[in-house]
Amino acid sequence: MRHEDCPSGALIGITAILNSIFSLCHCPHWRDSIPFGLGTKFLSFELPKPLSEQLPKMPTYADFLIENHYENNFYSLREYARTPSTALAVLTTKDAMVTLFFLVLILRQIKSFVCPIFCQVGRKLGRSTHGIEWERNNEEKISKFGEYVFRLIYHSSVSIFGLWYFWNKPWWNEDQGGTRTLWENYPNQTTETGMIWYYLVQSAYNLDAVASLIQLSFVIKLRNPFASNKKPSERFASIEWSPTCRGDFREMAIHHVITNLLVIGSSHFRFTRIGSMVFMVHDISDVPVDLSKLANFMKWKIATIVCFVSMVMTWAITRLGILPFVIFKSVLLESQLTTVGLDVRSYYMWRPFFYVLFIGIIALHIFWFLLFLKIGYALAFKKEIHDYTEHKNGEQDVIVCKKGQ
Repeated sequence: MRHEDCPSGALIGITAILNSIFSLCHCPHWRDSIPFGLGTKFLSFELPKPLSEQLPKMPTYADFLIENHYENNFYSLREYARTPSTALAVLTTKDAMVTLFFLVLILRQIKSFVCPIFCQVGRKLGRSTHGIEWERNNEEKISKFGEYVFRLIYHSSVSIFGLWYFWNKPWWNEDQGGTRTLWENYPNQTTETGMIWYYLVQSAYNLDAVASLIQLSFVIKLRNPFASNKKPSERFASIEWSPTCRGDFREMAIHHVITNLLVIGSSHFRFTRIGSMVFMVHDISDVPVDLSKLANFMKWKIATIVCFVSMVMTWAITRLGILPFVIFKSVLLESQLTTVGLDVRSYYMWRPFFYVLFIGIIALHIFWFLLFLKIGYALAFKKEIHDYTEHKNGEQDVIVCKKGQ
């Protein structure tokens, strides 16, 4: 089908959803039942085939064993993990989901071991800098200190790996084709082993980030149902806001939802190349964010100011520059190249989904940048440093920057 003959993506999508619902109700010819012949007049187009029938099949572990005449053992698992373009490259496959489950468990175990150690480091640093009284009054900051040290190590590590691994990839180099190579030869692009595990580890971290946000934001309080002083209206258990909850919890929760939808969607549609670019700009800009928060938690004035300035500059270049004007621009102007190997109707049906996610995440980046400007205003004119992402109304133990400091 030609682009000019294709119905609107929204109409195709709504029709596909209704078709699925009516098919479950054993009414496959529901369009013929619409009054005044509207169904046959406006909805007479043929729906695209499922993506599973349009995209090349990625061999599962079972397929790998049969094809190579291997037995199910550790050696076979290792070889499968080192093979490019397998089902591990698609997060919605069973193999990838099982792997992702274990990666999240491993990540949680690592955090449960190292974060308390990092908290103790923060406790000692705070005590040596500000005294025992500060330690007693800042358990919240000490708890977050451990979490952000882990984030700093993770974001630094994946940023270094990403810069090394993607340095010579053509989509980062205009002389080699630039962003057009994100879409060319789709959907027959080879998914390298490094890309597969980069995506799996990043996806595991993003899922863990959701769990960490919930863990830091809520606390479950249990009450003794047999207590004599219990009021009739009191419940056995209640969920309340935690003292460690972020000031921008709502925006961060939305950001995690959008991010995970982008990660899963890009993997399902085999758009891992552009997904890796989104990962990169986020990870690089998160490094100075983590440094700024750690310096502010410890109330180190000069370090906080230096990290804050670098954070604003990096954020502006990556999230407000590269993401909208390079990556999203390619989605808008060049993604039609995928229709060489993909049904045009599928392209138009799913395109709005990715548009909305990209616009949503860019809007959140603008929101946080405005918060940074608010922090900068307080620093420049009030000589105070407030982290409004952690405290909506500012901090109580604020850093006061006197003249000459």
